[in-house]
Amino acid sequence: MTDAIKATLHTDGGSRGNPGPAGIGIHLELSTGEVYSAGAFIGVATNNVAEYRAIIWGLENALAAHVASLQVIADSELVIKQLRGEYKVKKKELQTLCADASKLLVRFEDVSLENVPRAQNKDADERANEAMDAKGSVGNFILDYGFTSGAEQLSLALEPTVAHEKDSDSAVEQERTTMSGIYTLTVKDHFDAAHNLYGYPGECRNLHGHTWDVEVSVASPHLDGIGIVYDFKNLKDDLKSILSTYDHTYINENEPFDTMSPTAENLARVICLRLQEMITADVVVKEVAVWESPIARVGYSPTD
Repeated sequence: MTDAIKATLHTDGGSRGNPGPAGIGIHLELSTGEVYSAGAFIGVATNNVAEYRAIIWGLENALAAHVASLQVIADSELVIKQLRGEYKVKKKELQTLCADASKLLVRFEDVSLENVPRAQNKDADERANEAMDAKGSVGNFILDYGFTSGAEQLSLALEPTVAHEKDSDSAVEQERTTMSGIYTLTVKDHFDAAHNLYGYPGECRNLHGHTWDVEVSVASPHLDGIGIVYDFKNLKDDLKSILSTYDHTYINENEPFDTMSPTAENLARVICLRLQEMITADVVVKEVAVWESPIARVGYSPTD
């Protein structure tokens, strides 16, 4: 049995104008001796976008090289700390790129992220500048850079080829795999809590309790490199972390319900907003449904 392949990946991205003409560079050294050092021109972009795209391209090439253990080195403190979860990603464009990079990172058996000064990232920096000068790709790589083709190339590089006995079968399979549509994932959980409704003209203005069932659905037209929209386990964990705030509590003592009436409608909306902040930017919350009882349901769906 051969040893697992280890590698060091240096990445860098830059923009002449911020935003302006931008390039990315990668320098991938494998424990087997191969070295891939390349750059690509990515058009007009900001420095941070270029940094993210460099990491994504480098991770795709490392996966295509069947790397198991990877050390990622970049000179962007912002991007490295965002990927580590130390900094919040506020800009929507970077949220999408951070999510794409994170989906690739979890596919390695072992991975580390390190921020270094630019002087210690010379090879990747040079490739990025060479690509900006050439306005194209430079160096040697496994997977060429492309705004939309990277995931497809990676999938082709990693998946075995399946032979079809009949051409007609192949055509049908191709039609099935290219059909457009929306994927929807749904999970459920529950919590027990007490509340009272502010200003309600009936008994519900008094303190009372429920076992609340909460059902959430998220959707996306895209699959990641391993063919999933969003891991069911992660979605369950995300929902549970939100509901744990209210479980076995007096809901009115929790923000924002200390000033907002904790109706099922408001609960559904607040849970939806908090969940959308937690999941990746290319996956949207389609609906949050709150059941006060087995026969009483409220659903909330965001309109944008």
